[in-house]
Amino acid sequence: MKIISIASLKGGVGKTSLALFLGQAMAYKGKRVLSVDLDHNNNLTDFYLRDTDPDVLESHNVYHALTGSKPVSTCIFPSEFNIDMLPATPTVAKIGLELARDPGALLRFPSALRRLDYEVVIIDTPPALSFELTAALYAADLILCPVAWSRWTVQGFNLLAEECAHVSEGTGRPLVVHVVPSIVIDSEVEKLEKLDSWTMTAGKISKSTAIKNAGSAGSALRAASKSWEEFNALADEVLR
Repeated sequence: MKIISIASLKGGVGKTSLALFLGQAMAYKGKRVLSVDLDHNNNLTDFYLRDTDPDVLESHNVYHALTGSKPVSTCIFPSEFNIDMLPATPTVAKIGLELARDPGALLRFPSALRRLDYEVVIIDTPPALSFELTAALYAADLILCPVAWSRWTVQGFNLLAEECAHVSEGTGRPLVVHVVPSIVIDSEVEKLEKLDSWTMTAGKISKSTAIKNAGSAGSALRAASKSWEEFNALADEVLR
């Protein structure tokens, strides 16, 4: 199993889109994929489970998996995209207060995930330093940080890198963090390549209305489109 956490402390960089369509590219390649929503804004959940009864989601979601009140396996839902989903609801926002005195949850959650029968787990995270983000970092084999070209790009990444360093100290293992150029044009990728603050993926996700429209509609990207090919190429790179 490979656990990939998508993390960024800046909004508007395509974090959830990366989690969505990277997961779908991996499922297309025949991988057994679980998507995990750790963001109380629950956009990933709304994409995959938009027709599921909210009361059902409220009673079985990642909040229960983190607190240990229900087995993780009972909180997982199938989707029409051949990807299973461990959903979130806004209730997840209170998890940090409830588990502040239970640091063992940060170790139990990754262990529970690794007992599941999946080849790839992709975790979407909130754009803030929080218990949920830390839980995703503790679980991860690889952290992908989408970045767009903006005046605060480096600062946002450096904050995440500092948090990753704290987690590495706690777990005793180094965290692998790769930057993914996201919602960019070619000239912006060239600027990002000149920065030496990070390790950057060869693959990039270009600025595209197709990605935004597919995310809003709850639909897949069109096969053979430029955006779909970029996610496919990034999936190949990440799975090596």
